[in-house]
Amino acid sequence: MAKTRRVKKRTHLPQPEAQGKQRPPKTFVFWRGKHGLILKSLESDLRKVMSPNTASHLKESKKNMLKDFVNIAGPLGVTHFVILTATQGSCYMRVAKSPRGPTVTLKIHEYALIRDVVSAQQRPRTPDSIWKNSPLVVMSSMGGSEELKLVTVLFQNLFPTINVQGVKLSDCQRVVLLSHNPETGRISFRHYSIVAKPSGVSKGVKSIVGRRLPDLSRLHDVSELLTTGGYGSESEGEEAAESRVTLPQDLGHGNLAARQSRVRLHEIGPRMELEVVKIEEGLCSGKVLHHAFVEKSAEAVNKQQTEVEQQRKLKEERRRHQEENMKRKEAEQRAREQASGPNRRKRGQQWWEQELANSKGGAEVLEQLQGDPEAERNEQDMANGQAPSVHIPEAPSLIYCVQKVDTSLWINPKGRCWAALQRLSGVASIF
Repeated sequence: MAKTRRVKKRTHLPQPEAQGKQRPPKTFVFWRGKHGLILKSLESDLRKVMSPNTASHLKESKKNMLKDFVNIAGPLGVTHFVILTATQGSCYMRVAKSPRGPTVTLKIHEYALIRDVVSAQQRPRTPDSIWKNSPLVVMSSMGGSEELKLVTVLFQNLFPTINVQGVKLSDCQRVVLLSHNPETGRISFRHYSIVAKPSGVSKGVKSIVGRRLPDLSRLHDVSELLTTGGYGSESEGEEAAESRVTLPQDLGHGNLAARQSRVRLHEIGPRMELEVVKIEEGLCSGKVLHHAFVEKSAEAVNKQQTEVEQQRKLKEERRRHQEENMKRKEAEQRAREQASGPNRRKRGQQWWEQELANSKGGAEVLEQLQGDPEAERNEQDMANGQAPSVHIPEAPSLIYCVQKVDTSLWINPKGRCWAALQRLSGVASIF
């Protein structure tokens, strides 16, 4: 008896979402503008930072408009946009909440890619497992002004929130640090990986629990591996009290619960030095809530707001007129169809009928075609993209009518009207 393929009965069913559980935010990271393509490498690095809740394989082109991303953001559950733009002198990053804003524009003064940071390290650590979970977010000196508070809330909402009581320590492998410098007014963006190692354990034990094969060539007994080798390097004692923590859960690799472990950060990249330039009320549009270089009086702000409101009303009025015109034309079309009768052919249904109607003597040709049952069958075949099923060898009435048509319409022997009449009449030449 042949073996049948096993059918999954449980695993393919969608899992019901827990009540009250909030969906994680999702982002689109893409470039815009004439010179935005030069930030393609930074775009790919930022997608890694936002992973796994981002479109890592999103493809964009210069032909795409912002509304194209907005239209597909809703069905896909995308909540934020990270837009990279560049001019001849500066680079910018816009962080926007979809679909109604607000939008924060930050100037990128300096940046370094992941490959630059990793190449400068002696022992880089970037395993593939760190990209499977979202990073933690740490803010430093981000309070004070209203614009900084808005930037803080916007960056916090870029990443999913965590439940301190129920989070797994094994899922916390990355951290994003945003630090504000009050003197320069810039925000430093850093990205680190989190590494925990057991504290108070000899090097031999660390090599075993770290899944590395120790070098036993110089040892006489296995016990020497545990009794010799010391308890760390000279630099391990620096800031030891601050780096040692007591773990509430087992983390693996020798990091047990209720035992002390040393936590270290390895920078992954990218690095960015950001400055808040502008905050807009809408999605890359709307009222300007803050601008770092332009200050307007209350009268200028009111005047600008009035102009924006007038443009919005004018746009709505044009849209209303367009909808009314479309309804009127549809009503007129229905009225013409009802007046023509059910047995009369609709005007414009066939392309060659319109050309014949506009030519001299074309009305007589149409009457002959409409009255000829064989020509009617051929016409249906041509409309369906098939060869004529009925061959008319002579068709003298059709030839007679065609001779009365203005010859200027049939000069080109490769024209569509000429080919149609030639197939309907079954003759190679008419004139």
